[in-house]
Amino acid sequence: MARWKQSWSEDDLNRLRTLAGTKPITMIAKELGRTTGTVLAKAIEQRLPVLHRIERATQGPDLQ
Repeated sequence: MARWKQSWSEDDLNRLRTLAGTKPITMIAKELGRTTGTVLAKAIEQRLPVLHRIERATQGPDLQ
């Protein structure tokens, strides 16, 4: 059966809770072996913080 059709185990939910808010959804999805859509939906359902992307650090003062 495809992974996206599988129910969320307690272990998967615990991993999601641990990773939520620390990494972008795309990275969490890869670690869990699920699609970004299912991970995002579950995170929202569980009211977990969601990162869509990592902001780039500034390169220092503007040189003009």
